[in-house]
Amino acid sequence: MPVHSPQLMTRATLLRSLTLPAATFGAMLGAVLLVLSGCGASNDTAKLTRELLTMPKEEAYARGEGLVKRKKYQTGRQYLRFVAENYANDPIGRQAALRLADSFFDEKTQLGYLEAGVRYKDFRNRYPSHPKSDYALFRLSQCSDRQAERPDREQTNTRLGATSYRELIINFPDSPYATESRTRLGVMRNLLAEHEYLVGHFYLKRRAWRAAKGRMDVILAAYPEYAGLDKVLYEAGVLERRMGNGGEARSLWERLQKDYPASPLVKKVPAPLATAPALVRAAGG
Repeated sequence: MPVHSPQLMTRATLLRSLTLPAATFGAMLGAVLLVLSGCGASNDTAKLTRELLTMPKEEAYARGEGLVKRKKYQTGRQYLRFVAENYANDPIGRQAALRLADSFFDEKTQLGYLEAGVRYKDFRNRYPSHPKSDYALFRLSQCSDRQAERPDREQTNTRLGATSYRELIINFPDSPYATESRTRLGVMRNLLAEHEYLVGHFYLKRRAWRAAKGRMDVILAAYPEYAGLDKVLYEAGVLERRMGNGGEARSLWERLQKDYPASPLVKKVPAPLATAPALVRAAGG
């Protein structure tokens, strides 16, 4: 059976199509264009491969770096990936691996952060003693941070971000990224505490006292810096009183009055002889 080149097949197909119905002609034309575009992409890839094989690694890195800076990510990544994979034990190969991760981070999309996170993590596993290991960890933290969930959602990325920031602070206390990591860790922890509070408040409104108390206790023990601690102290007191622990309730409300005298919740603290049902209504339960 004779073998025809794509060009000959295209010409012959177009001639035959002149006698075909419009719908059939459109379908065939689309197929032809697809074949040609595939051939073009294949030729471009082959050309780039030949170019890379004859190009010094420094030039390949510089070209990839320049393309990425101009947001030509797809083409730039081919140069950076070539250097990273073929010179993995060379300083420029390691730098290329890092810049490759950066190119995904710089896209500022959810998929970009996911890909960047995988690459930063891989970089740290491959080169744990690299001078920029703290930078890779900081970027890894930011990948989770940028995807942090709202407090009323499951906090998977928020927890990952907090863990990574904490790891950087502990392992690289003198890093230029440590200060910002401390700030962002505080933000992540506040989100986690707010999540616990929302769940606890949900249980309180449904009179699931012990489940609500468990969440409030977590906040008081693990997140003492939580920005909404006044409402936790108030509602934890309501829960203790409702469960018959009057002394614990009074201690929590006294702490509320002492630590947050300007909080509007201080005025809602019931009198010592207030009944439990009144307390529940005051808390919105």
